[in-house]
Amino acid sequence: MKIGVVQPLEAKSAISLTERALKDGAELVLLPEKWAKNIDDVPLAEFQKLAKRYTAYVIPGAFEDGVSVIAPLIDDNGNLKGIAKKIHLFNEERLRLIPGNEVIIFNYRGIKFGISICYDIDFPEIVRELFLKGIEILLVPSKVKDFGMDIWREYLRIRTLENRIGIVNANAYSPPDFPGKSVSMVPEQSPTGIVVPKIVGELGSEEGYMIVDIDPLKYMYLRGDRLKEYVKFIVKEL
Repeated sequence: MKIGVVQPLEAKSAISLTERALKDGAELVLLPEKWAKNIDDVPLAEFQKLAKRYTAYVIPGAFEDGVSVIAPLIDDNGNLKGIAKKIHLFNEERLRLIPGNEVIIFNYRGIKFGISICYDIDFPEIVRELFLKGIEILLVPSKVKDFGMDIWREYLRIRTLENRIGIVNANAYSPPDFPGKSVSMVPEQSPTGIVVPKIVGELGSEEGYMIVDIDPLKYMYLRGDRLKEYVKFIVKEL
């Protein structure tokens, strides 16, 4: 599937870049966390029109709505299909907002997707639960600062390896603190037999978009093998 990742600075470019990605063949478009201050600053109706016009799914990012951090999911008819909520609030978010308590899975064009918002990726149990429910591609809107980028990439790499899934990350671009550098990766078996995370798309520190083409069938056997290896266990305290 062709997935568009957009790094905007403001609403006007968010819409124009999303449309450019859709014109280039994106079947689903993902935007970052908090590229707009809150949900009231997001032109949701415009995103809905684009989704309907190009018969594509759009996740316009993740934003504060005064209660939680939410990621709206717009389907290919332009309807609001659902809302994902951030479960693990970060730092001062905890003082103002209420965490979510469920994760979102959806099927689109034969592929099962999950959504995980920024800090939630730090917690392996969330992605593992999505993996056990069959997701093939994880969509991750984020707002990670420049000094945290190296460790952020490690989290993405590890979740890809642990669960043998594709990950598409849209990270906020808002200089000087937030560098963009959105990335997409999939698991791939190397000639030595070791599974490694392969980067299939990467943006720099600029406004822009990219299209990544991910075919989960290429790593389906890796997911199947990992599912067979997963066992339940108990913890016994001595």
